[in-house]
Amino acid sequence: MKIKLIPKNEQDLSKVFIFLLPLVVVLSALLNFLKEVFRSFANVLPGNQILNYGLLDKISNQVTYNFLFSFTLVVTVVYLLSKSLGRTIIIFPIFFLTGLGVIGVEFVDVVIGFVSPNLLLDLGNSSVLLLLKTLIVGAFLGLILLNVLAKKEPSIFLSSQFLVGAVIFYLISLLVYRSDFVVMSDNFYVNAVYLSTHIYVGCSFVFLAILYFLITKGLQATLFSKTLGGISFWGYLFLLPWTGFKYFYGTTLPDWIENVSIYLSLSLIIPLLALIVNYSKTVITKENKDPIFSVLISFAFVVFGFTNVLQVISSISNVTPIVSLTNFEYSVRYGYMYSLILILIPFVYHLVPKIYGREFIYGRLETFNAYLMGMSVVLGLSLNALIGINSGFAWNAGANAGNPTIYGEGFLITWSLISTPYTFNLFLSLLFLLSTFLFTLSTLRAIIGGAVTESETVSEVSGGTYE
Repeated sequence: MKIKLIPKNEQDLSKVFIFLLPLVVVLSALLNFLKEVFRSFANVLPGNQILNYGLLDKISNQVTYNFLFSFTLVVTVVYLLSKSLGRTIIIFPIFFLTGLGVIGVEFVDVVIGFVSPNLLLDLGNSSVLLLLKTLIVGAFLGLILLNVLAKKEPSIFLSSQFLVGAVIFYLISLLVYRSDFVVMSDNFYVNAVYLSTHIYVGCSFVFLAILYFLITKGLQATLFSKTLGGISFWGYLFLLPWTGFKYFYGTTLPDWIENVSIYLSLSLIIPLLALIVNYSKTVITKENKDPIFSVLISFAFVVFGFTNVLQVISSISNVTPIVSLTNFEYSVRYGYMYSLILILIPFVYHLVPKIYGREFIYGRLETFNAYLMGMSVVLGLSLNALIGINSGFAWNAGANAGNPTIYGEGFLITWSLISTPYTFNLFLSLLFLLSTFLFTLSTLRAIIGGAVTESETVSEVSGGTYE
């Protein structure tokens, strides 16, 4: 196994990223597990400045929504952009350094969160590095657009469109996210925009870029309809940025923006149906019959579809007041992130023989891990949705009766409804941590000890092409 720390092309850089990606996923799962431990056993475990639920929640958000997301985004852009364009990336040294800068700044934010917890905001991102991060992501977007404009082929694949959209909304989320809020409505508004642009759109678009690549190249299937793919792209592009406001229903946000969010969230059924039809019709034509590879992709797709269904359900007028400002929204943001993590598993498995030239064999360990990870994620999302509904019912019932349920006997009643799902969540987070460790073990075992097989090559002729 040879890994070049200073790569010369996308192939060399992908080797470094694929080797490190499972370790980043494990880090995210570990912090999430520690957060759940301190939520459930806050009165038993010793706490300090680092080991407490509040800080672990912020650090977990920073690692998952920012560091892991940026790492995955750069990995996907490096490999899929060149594949979609049919040529090597131009000005690769600067592209490499800029991508490394995006990941590096997000990692520095993680370190700052441990050293100076007060500088880390609720959804991650320290206020110290926001400007630098914005400039680097803007430069990264510029290099991507430069490569897209320099393309000579008459068309680009759907993957490239989704990747460009993901980076654009990643940049938008950084532009709107800041720490100095003038009034409380600013706080709600900025958080809603950040959720919609960075997590909902960003994670969704990277997921869809990988999904379309895997069902066509990985499963060796023929894309059913580019038109349906375009409907999904433009539908999610215009609708998802508006879906976060409804979860702040009844706050100081203007009524009009909450109502618009509700109506446009209901419209998500259109791009979702287009995606379901395109996916189901495409996988029918698959030539790759490996069952585990298909199961991994199917689990990721089911989680993404389930998350969109939660978005639509939460937009029903009688449901919105109940699920606002509850764990129900957590299940939505987790759903988009976990669908991205789930699609990374077959993506990495597919790339190991491609870029390392090492055969990947799906054995009992990979079969067990596929179902373990898929079921732990689906059950975890369902439990968070249940916690949100139960707590929402209790809060609304208490408010209508004139007895707030945030303290005293009312709080104990609410806690009795949600304590058991929280306990199960802790167990599921442990299973998810175990599955990420097994994923890392399978990947490293294949990279280090897999049988030698044919790999992709990059021809540096006429701008460079993949063979």
